[in-house]
Amino acid sequence: MRAWRTDALILLVVLAVFIGGNIWIARRGIHAASGLDIVPNPSAFNGGPSGLSALYFLWRELGFDTRVWRRGWDDLPSEAGVLVVAAPFALGAEPGAEESSYLLKWAEAGHSVLLLGRDSDAGAAFGLRPVPGSSEPGTLHPLAPTDLLTGVDTLRLGGDRWADLNPSIVSHVGDDGGPALVSCSVGDSHLIALADASALSNEHLREADNAILAANLAAIGSAQGPIYFDEFHHGFRERRTLAALLFRPPLLWVTLQALLALALLLHAASRRFGTPVPLVPAVRHRASVEYVTAMASLYRRGKAVDLMLERLSKGFRREVARSLGLPANAPAQRVAEAAAARSGVEAARIVRVLRLSEEQVAREARPKEGLLLWAGVEIETLRRKILGG
Repeated sequence: MRAWRTDALILLVVLAVFIGGNIWIARRGIHAASGLDIVPNPSAFNGGPSGLSALYFLWRELGFDTRVWRRGWDDLPSEAGVLVVAAPFALGAEPGAEESSYLLKWAEAGHSVLLLGRDSDAGAAFGLRPVPGSSEPGTLHPLAPTDLLTGVDTLRLGGDRWADLNPSIVSHVGDDGGPALVSCSVGDSHLIALADASALSNEHLREADNAILAANLAAIGSAQGPIYFDEFHHGFRERRTLAALLFRPPLLWVTLQALLALALLLHAASRRFGTPVPLVPAVRHRASVEYVTAMASLYRRGKAVDLMLERLSKGFRREVARSLGLPANAPAQRVAEAAAARSGVEAARIVRVLRLSEEQVAREARPKEGLLLWAGVEIETLRRKILGG
């Protein structure tokens, strides 16, 4: 049993080190990926090159009420003025056509949407179709002076463009590859769509007049209410449970490995090394006093009280000698002294019980039946003190 406990403890320690190492590696990988921006992540929480944290704090410094939204588009805030939707989204969190229809209904209710980057479903809901890489990244000029482009002379944009525009959509900036910045009215609100989200990213916001465009974008929609950044589709969801954290990348594989290791541990612990041991039914052991009382009545009817006393004395003597590691025929005085050293009971008291015999019975003043009962009680008392029973 001790060896099994040691093996289980070693296995648990190895499992803990394994899980901790995987979590550390995963966290290092997350930080490294965010610093290198291997995958573009236009989130307000991302301080890397592709993030929008600079845009978020720029608007706050300009006095705009800027917030983040961590719920789906079916539960968008009614008090919001603008919702910033930036693509690409987190893996597995991309909005579909049904969710994009909620966004359109929300905009038609009097809210504005700022769509950054190409997203086929969200753009299609407003009649837009992205055309990725249709032009070379470079500097573009406004097609016409508008309120949206006040103070803007040049913009540094990527190569993504929009296509299949309906007549109600106005193009503000573009080239031969197509419009790059468009807007349209949706009920009492506006849709503003910039095909390339990187133009307002941490890396490119300071280039050309991109920051001036960002200030104009906030000014147009903020009159209706606060500006919300959609972080739900970047993986920052409200009230994320422990299960949601463990069963989503990047901790998903760590969780699966831990569950596999736990299953192996439980399997090893549940293995039986041998045939099952049958349960032994509990046996009721009668006390010595009860036994002596019954035997005393039997021996009294057979007029053999003396024989009973001798058998009780010798049986108790052998039992005590065996528990002390002494021979069964060891002298009573030696047995009594060893028993007294163990239990603290006076040796003389023990010797008296050990030397009960037919010759000493005749010298007792009490009746033989009373002596037999006394002997039974005394033997039971001494047995508990000496043997611990």
